[in-house]
Amino acid sequence: MAKSEKKIRLESNESVLGNYLQSKEDALKIVVTDGTTELARSFLYRMLYDNVFGENQSVFISLYELPSKAIFLESVAIELTSFSPKLLSGISYGHDASVEFRNADVVVCIGYAREYDFKDNEYSEPFFEEHVLNSKFYGEVIERYVKRDAKIIVLGNTAATIISKYVKSIPIRNMTTLSLLNLNIVAGQIAARIQCLPTEVKDIIIWGSNGSHSFPDCRYIRLTSGKPLPDALKVWISDVLPCTVQNVACRSSLVNSIAYGLAEHCKILWNGTPEDEWTSMGVLSDYSYSVRAGVFFSFPVICRNRQYEIVKNFDMDRHTQRYIMDLSKLIFKEIEIACDICGLEPTDQ
Repeated sequence: MAKSEKKIRLESNESVLGNYLQSKEDALKIVVTDGTTELARSFLYRMLYDNVFGENQSVFISLYELPSKAIFLESVAIELTSFSPKLLSGISYGHDASVEFRNADVVVCIGYAREYDFKDNEYSEPFFEEHVLNSKFYGEVIERYVKRDAKIIVLGNTAATIISKYVKSIPIRNMTTLSLLNLNIVAGQIAARIQCLPTEVKDIIIWGSNGSHSFPDCRYIRLTSGKPLPDALKVWISDVLPCTVQNVACRSSLVNSIAYGLAEHCKILWNGTPEDEWTSMGVLSDYSYSVRAGVFFSFPVICRNRQYEIVKNFDMDRHTQRYIMDLSKLIFKEIEIACDICGLEPTDQ
């Protein structure tokens, strides 16, 4: 029996709080939800500063927030217009989904939980239910208002799975979730031990999620210098690194790191992975590597023409396969509970 659902209206009769500038015809409309959060603001600064969607691509930013917090969006808009990057075509902000989401090219769902790692005893708490119903709401407004070829980027696998169940007219392959926080943590940890730059550490794989339910696979790792990994480092990677990543990734102080990873995720998706390299993204499983189909899970992917493709030719040893199976069970357990809140079947798409 599904829990009673709290209703969040798709539209509001109240006026939009404000609108700065006018959008150019060729500008991409980028919707960022939960626009008053520090994570959203940090992401927006990185996105604009780094020209994530192209050196000459103008963008129109639409900030959405729930009615109880929408009054604070004005200060965010003022900050961004004061920053005034050359590619910022315009800004709108408010709590009317019919305005802020309409005709969006890209939707970045920050979400109610902000990458919070739920524990077993927290699934019955109101916070988790609010997180799930907020994801449902975003799924409904995305389905109703955004362009049919829009890209949807979501922070968490559970949120993405719920959103995907309400988005029926946009290809499911247009939705991805973040894995780069953990990938960047792994690269940084390894680089610190061999005294190189994190950007010199290539071909890490993150299986699972962007939080503690993840496994860093370093079997194919290489250094751009061409130097081999020291034997002592290989032992540390095998014995210590997985726990280190899980402990670091669940810290609440990583807001700016998550924002940077989110901007980098968008840039790679939009512009493609470098030749002969892969990255990690959460995408809908197609039963690759025996991960249950129908849930979002982090895989190694290559990106071309603003689409991803799961890299499927990696050999699986018993150790890695066991981690992947255990992670998929943990992720699916949370999705089952979330689907029950919405009255959905967890494997139906």
